Amino acid sequence: MSPINSISKVIYTFAELLQIEIAFFDHEGVLIASTEEYKKRKGKRVHLPFFKKLYEHPISFLQKPGHMKMCQGCHFQKNCPSTVEIVQNIVQAGNQYGYLVFVSFSPDGQTMLMERQKEYSYWMSQLSDIIINILNECGAFRPELKKEHEKTNYILGNTHTLKNLKELIKKLANSTSSIVITGETGTGKSLLAKLIHEQSMFQKGDFIEINCASIPESLFESELFGYEEGAFTGARKKGKQGYFELADRGTLFLDEIADLPIQMQPKLLKVLQDGIVQRIGGTLSKKVNVRIIAAANQSLEKLMESKLFRSDLYYRLNVIPIHLPPLRERKEDIAELIPILMEKLQTRTGKFIQAFDKEFLKRLKQHHWPGNIRELENVIEYSMNMEKSTQLTASSLPAFLQRTNHTQKKQDPFTDMEKEIITQKLNQYGYDHEGKKLVAEDLGVSVRTIYRKIDKFKITLPAR
Repeated sequence: MSPINSISKVIYTFAELLQIEIAFFDHEGVLIASTEEYKKRKGKRVHLPFFKKLYEHPISFLQKPGHMKMCQGCHFQKNCPSTVEIVQNIVQAGNQYGYLVFVSFSPDGQTMLMERQKEYSYWMSQLSDIIINILNECGAFRPELKKEHEKTNYILGNTHTLKNLKELIKKLANSTSSIVITGETGTGKSLLAKLIHEQSMFQKGDFIEINCASIPESLFESELFGYEEGAFTGARKKGKQGYFELADRGTLFLDEIADLPIQMQPKLLKVLQDGIVQRIGGTLSKKVNVRIIAAANQSLEKLMESKLFRSDLYYRLNVIPIHLPPLRERKEDIAELIPILMEKLQTRTGKFIQAFDKEFLKRLKQHHWPGNIRELENVIEYSMNMEKSTQLTASSLPAFLQRTNHTQKKQDPFTDMEKEIITQKLNQYGYDHEGKKLVAEDLGVSVRTIYRKIDKFKITLPAR
């Protein structure tokens, strides 16, 4: 059976099971397979800029197809037959395989999709994995590597410290030295790492990101170095590439490096020194050329003193130290960050607000921002959901930002904000373990952190 026929068969099975229309497009917006109803209503091509706008979003819920800014230029603009669409950008190991779309053409289908977002997100991810496996096994399709021109939308700001940081990044363009980025949680360490990658000699390779806090200790070695077929019970047929192999000629970003298990540290050090990896169960070694960027939100020096982080690994990593200042020390950058965040959140919120008033900005500048840019993004997302006008106003801000300064001092505004955001996300994704995992992924923290916060804030499932 041809790969297209295999994909078509799977799509029809999922469409019948989920009572939805489904389509799969390649990275150029050409229809590969779909249900008949989809092909009849929407044809064989899409408005490619529409998909490109969603490139950085794994799964996007589109509540107003045809009436969104990204629909400009599409022949379905203001006349789209879809009542709602869910779009997934299918990416694995930095390679783009295409776009998967779940669509409803009826009001009843729209209600069903919006009320069961979590369920449909799960099945979309499952179908994406099946499509990737079909394409990889047949070898008939070549996934598209991320284009060099698709740059990280990240503004560092204009404070004196950050201007110096911009100059440092330019100096590192031709360097292969390891970097450690430090800063409080939410300051944008991951985005800065991407920016360094995109302006370096490694930009033609992949940017592979690992969160060391989210990988179980038992899986660390196989995830970093890969394994051969039959290396252990449950090993994939044909084995698996590790992150070092995937990042060859590119950048490997080790986020939350402080959580790297102590027993893994000498193995990582050896690879950094020799540039050679060997898969678990393998006998052959492979030379890799990988730029290492690590990030930490706690003091590695203190961990060294406590014997929880090896000093030789620390000095091997910390060749170029970079510190990202917290948002409270550069509040003048908030006005620059708001439009970037509003554009990023347009698809997620279904709101296309592009302006904000003076009082809105004033309230944001008065806040201490213990959660930094991540907290700011959460506030902007909340406000966009609440706002009824064409610009963000103070009335759309979370309750803790609408209180007087005197009242705020008596309470913990970040605690209030954390509780509001976590509760909102739990209502969106669900209160079971899978829902909490999705909340953790969305907020960029570990599942353990979400459980700890739920217990701390005494968040419970709302009464039905």
